[in-house]
Amino acid sequence: MNSKERVMTAVRLGVPDRVPMDFHGNRWVLERLANEFGARSHRELLEHLHSDVVDLRGTVDPVYCGPVPYSHELSATVRESFWGWRQETTMAACGPEETYVDFPLASASTVDELAQHRWPSPDWFDFSDFADRLDPWKDFAIMASGVSVWQHPSFLRGLDNLMVDLLMEPEMAHFIMDKFTDFYLGYFDRMLGAAKGRIDILRQADDLGTQRSLFFSPEHFRTFIKPRIAKFVDLAHSHGVTFMFHSCGAIVPLIDDLIEIGVDILDPLQALADGMEPETLKVAFGDRICLHGGIDTQYLLPRGSPAEVRAEVRSRLEILGAGGGFIMAPCHVLQLDVPTENIMAMSETGLAYSYTGGKA
Repeated sequence: MNSKERVMTAVRLGVPDRVPMDFHGNRWVLERLANEFGARSHRELLEHLHSDVVDLRGTVDPVYCGPVPYSHELSATVRESFWGWRQETTMAACGPEETYVDFPLASASTVDELAQHRWPSPDWFDFSDFADRLDPWKDFAIMASGVSVWQHPSFLRGLDNLMVDLLMEPEMAHFIMDKFTDFYLGYFDRMLGAAKGRIDILRQADDLGTQRSLFFSPEHFRTFIKPRIAKFVDLAHSHGVTFMFHSCGAIVPLIDDLIEIGVDILDPLQALADGMEPETLKVAFGDRICLHGGIDTQYLLPRGSPAEVRAEVRSRLEILGAGGGFIMAPCHVLQLDVPTENIMAMSETGLAYSYTGGKA
């Protein structure tokens, strides 16, 4: 099997030749690995890591032709995107990270004030040569990512304000979430159409939980977020594309809802969050949805030894990989505190997991 066949077999809950793998690292991790491996391209880096999935974002993008800069510097440290959200590179304990700051819509008190924001349009992007630029990746499972209806609104409004809106100003919450929903529906409809069947997965990322519980009640999820996710599931399926939903945290109470609306792949299986134990997830949901992730990024990968990583990865594979329907990946984007030897211990252990022998 090539990478595309391997991944899509798992997505259909089948048994591929070996466990398919995906990889996520922040830009500093990718730069470090490329330098250490001598990788001359992103493809060479993914091949070295034995990844079967390529995320198009930042790798093959449409041409931006909007009336404002795609991104520009507001100060020596703060950058503003075409959305109007603002990011600053800060130094965390695990290394440099992009932090969202200022929140331009934090002080808005009415829908009219929200409406005055400079909202972007899918017309600001040119997809005319998009399909041709995907051809070099045709043996990979190609994933389009960037859909968000909850997290991205918080980058403009502020998470605290957006959560208050759910309770106190639902019209404002619906308005700002509709703005992102409508943009991404138009944007990804154009992308999937322009790709002419070359894209395999559409990915949405909206964190819905903390380490211990949901951000909000299941009822608020079903009112504000579930119907919007369903629109993207339907969009993906209308183009013959499978759909991945990402949420960190303890989200077990919502998984049946995600399956109900047709989500094909659940990411990331944050193994240390309450209720997200691999055994629980595999038994409860493994015959209804492809599971993605499962390798701990909070303690194991940054702090464990390579031997500990290999042992834990083998355990995850034996549980989550049993009977297929699993794509192995870190639980989250890797940061600079994860040693290269642990990354390779994870990757090489996954590579050795053959379904013919079932051992890693």
